Amino acid sequence: MAPPGPAFEPLEPGDPPLIGGYRVLARLGTGGPAPAYLATTQSGRRLAIRVVRPDPEDGAFRLRLRREIAAGQRLRGPFLAAVVDGHAEGALPWVATEYVPGPSLARAVDELGPLPVAAVRVLLGAVARALQAVHDTGAAHGGLTASTVLLAEDGPRLAVSVSPGGPGEAGGPADDVYALGRVALFAATGRDAGAGAGAGAEPDLSGCPDELRELVGHCLAEDPDRRPAPAALIAALEDDPPWEGWPPQALAGLLSAHRADPDTVPRPAGPAPEAARPAKPTRPDGMPAGAPRIVPNFTVPVPPPDRPPLAAPAGPEVRPVMDSYRHDLVIALGIGGGAFGVLVLVLLLVFLI
Repeated sequence: MAPPGPAFEPLEPGDPPLIGGYRVLARLGTGGPAPAYLATTQSGRRLAIRVVRPDPEDGAFRLRLRREIAAGQRLRGPFLAAVVDGHAEGALPWVATEYVPGPSLARAVDELGPLPVAAVRVLLGAVARALQAVHDTGAAHGGLTASTVLLAEDGPRLAVSVSPGGPGEAGGPADDVYALGRVALFAATGRDAGAGAGAGAEPDLSGCPDELRELVGHCLAEDPDRRPAPAALIAALEDDPPWEGWPPQALAGLLSAHRADPDTVPRPAGPAPEAARPAKPTRPDGMPAGAPRIVPNFTVPVPPPDRPPLAAPAGPEVRPVMDSYRHDLVIALGIGGGAFGVLVLVLLLVFLI
């Protein structure tokens, strides 16, 4: 038998690092249309978070989802994986439930084959108790399938269904019992009683072990009034030795995979954040290893030799600049002195006359 596949899948580019404040660790391979994630609280409690794709044409979608989340949070029971948190607003609404460290019944049967009779009877009793807890609140589960039954080491769990479906889509308690019969038959034979069956057809119980045929047949009765209530199923199984044959020996590998550390899941290729990048080795001079060494030169540079002065431009029309200044100054002084002398002479004549 091939070893079981991993329970977790690495996060993909674009997956959120946080959902509702919960740190996302890995993807859960649920195979549904919307991604599901393994996340953790600050205290280390693990959660399974499912993203719910909103219907843009359904104006009441978020209102129904908000009500379903509130109703799911009120459901509690030892065989229920209850709703812990959820958010109906935002671009991608989400629902967080308790994480059950075990595979779904669908995966277990697909990979390992049908369960032993004793394990199926344990499954019947556990899921019947989970349904009774739901029905006692006046609600119906409405989503019981082989994918919502989770197989943990300490017993099966039923994941609380949170669906924003319209009124009447969830069905009633009798529909939950019929779904339980289909799940039990699948667990015992690997075959779905509803596959290929027409409306009103009698269930095909071929291959169902004799120890289970009566119970499964009653659950799959065509008339809803003939189907037993969960309490009647629990009473029919109460003489069974407690937890006999649970967990099945073949389930050990899958259980171990779901208890693994999700940090060992490979991350997608891409540039690592600065904090996660390994430090580059450096030399004592602080430069990276392998960089060319720069040897400092402490010698005093020798000044360059004196260069000959640039020759002044010469030519018949060009006179030295300083000589031109001196000539103009002499002329200015001469004119100023002559004017001053004439002024003094005129003043003397005025006083004498």
